[in-house]
Amino acid sequence: MKKWFWILAIATIIFAIYYDVTRGTLPVVDPSPETTNETMEITQTHFDHTVDVEIEAGQTLLTIVEQLHDEGMPMDMAAIKNDFQYLNDGQPPEQLHEGNVYTFPFMKAEPSRLLAIFGGSLLQ
Repeated sequence: MKKWFWILAIATIIFAIYYDVTRGTLPVVDPSPETTNETMEITQTHFDHTVDVEIEAGQTLLTIVEQLHDEGMPMDMAAIKNDFQYLNDGQPPEQLHEGNVYTFPFMKAEPSRLLAIFGGSLLQ
């Protein structure tokens, strides 16, 4: 009787390992984002001019925009990312590749920033 018990126990363990390896017991989470058929339209752009820049090692959207604008970033990061994607046919700014040339927006400054830069001389 002990012999049959051990055979059954080993067979159960082998089946459990086989089932876990082939089908799994945890739900699989799909890492790809859900795609929709809707296209995102950008109704307003926030740039006056564009600049083509070849990406070097370690550069990001943030560092390049800061280099283009001596005063810092003239817009919020979401607007900069939207304008970058608009100019580069939907290319995500998180996936810049070294050696490729991308078009970057040269932003116009917000009125409050212009007043800070020019000391209120715009109103006169």
